[in-house]
Amino acid sequence: MSATAQARILITELIKAGVTDLVVSPGSRNGPISLAALATNQIQITVRIDERSAAFTALGIAKVTKKKVAVAVTSGTAGAHLLPALIEAAQSDISLVAITADRPIELINTGANQTIEQLELFSAATKNVVDLLSNWTAEMWQNELRIALKVKGVIHINPRFSEPLVPTDNWKPQDVITAIDDTDAKKSNITRFVTGKRGVVITEGAEIDHAGEIASSLNWPLISEPAGTSIASLVTYGALVSAKFKDNIEIVVTVGRVGLSRRINSLINSKPRISVKTPTKLTNIDALYVSAGEVDTKDLHAIGHEWLNRWTDESDAFVRIINQVIDDAPLSGLSVASSLFSNLKSSNHLHAAASLSLRDLDFLMQPNSIGLITSNRGVNGIDGITATATGAALAWQRKGNGQSYCLLGDVALLHDLSSLTIPSTEKFPDLRLVIVDNNGGGVFHTIEQRGVSGFERVFGTPHKADLKSLLMGLDIPVTEVTNKSELSKIYQSHSGLSAILISGVDREIEADLRKQITNLVS
Repeated sequence: MSATAQARILITELIKAGVTDLVVSPGSRNGPISLAALATNQIQITVRIDERSAAFTALGIAKVTKKKVAVAVTSGTAGAHLLPALIEAAQSDISLVAITADRPIELINTGANQTIEQLELFSAATKNVVDLLSNWTAEMWQNELRIALKVKGVIHINPRFSEPLVPTDNWKPQDVITAIDDTDAKKSNITRFVTGKRGVVITEGAEIDHAGEIASSLNWPLISEPAGTSIASLVTYGALVSAKFKDNIEIVVTVGRVGLSRRINSLINSKPRISVKTPTKLTNIDALYVSAGEVDTKDLHAIGHEWLNRWTDESDAFVRIINQVIDDAPLSGLSVASSLFSNLKSSNHLHAAASLSLRDLDFLMQPNSIGLITSNRGVNGIDGITATATGAALAWQRKGNGQSYCLLGDVALLHDLSSLTIPSTEKFPDLRLVIVDNNGGGVFHTIEQRGVSGFERVFGTPHKADLKSLLMGLDIPVTEVTNKSELSKIYQSHSGLSAILISGVDREIEADLRKQITNLVS
């Protein structure tokens, strides 16, 4: 069986499994996959120049579509560049299919060009690894792929192709019927743990809807990491600073993977816990009850309104304090985050860098009108921020939605600058980068190392990069903002990639501002 025929089987089985997006990087050995995908209209192809960007782009698409997304690369160390994005996906049970084209098995360890042992590349992230040998029959390829693609989460497919790698005929595939996933995870009954208790629901942004259902059913406050939501029971988590509330909490229900802030982690670790929609990678959770499925809310019983009212009243007071302090302070990341919460609409999508940008949004999290907020969990720090944002924006706008935004700092931009080099033959998302330039790593001013000898050199990492020139060199138009009165420029519409560069932000002043707000509500 030829490499072309094998690649066509692979593409067909991907479509049957519900894959509608394939991200590829150029390469010879994965060429049969790219060419087979081009021949069908049932899969959307996105091309990225380097493999790391391709993987994070696939991650961004998967965050919005909630479907399996595949990424295909050539043989050798190309596959190694996928690992950070795959680990990120594994932390939230996002289904990425990593396809690493390979040479025939007889060439391994012979010194053949661009040939390594690829099967163990992703052991930290994958739930299943499939090695498809070049001398197998079509039926063997089909059977292995069908079994593997039933797995939810990260899987690794390693197809071994022999030359020739180009088709000798025209393939016009018939429309493939996509299999419907009829697996219905059993819903959890947590009534015995929560009835009559004063508790809180804490959720990651991706699980905000189900978490809101639980909170509403119990009349409990909802604490969420950044998410687009107008749920009335949502409270700005600064209310947690008040010891009187923390002491009165009897139980915590967490939904998804939570724990962005240290205060939230402290609360979770100090109370009895129910964990639902728990990512399967999290196997060591100290909780009364752990479930990968949703909660059956119809059997939950609400307590009186007094508990929730106390929280929402405190939250409202906290928001007023925050707004006043931010209004009186110089331009900062917090003022940018506050502006985004106030001005973005249901047609907008916001992606936040898993650094100070995400923590600013978390600090200010309140009911808002934003259509969708996404972010990486940050197990890989700020890696892949712009690539993930471009993928998410593409998927968001395919649904007929409007402008996407990415809130990030200068270091996060520099770390993933190459992902903004999108091939000119590709569709560009309508994505506006909102860059808070504080000349270094502002997030490190929020941790215990702040102020130690040598801090600025090994943590602050100031640089002399001309961000405007770098972006314009990539043909990305830049608008500069130097004071709060100019923040409205963020919301001027622009097609394609564009950037707002917010300059003159001082890391020390920003850190002191957060400390001031925390002290005021303590």
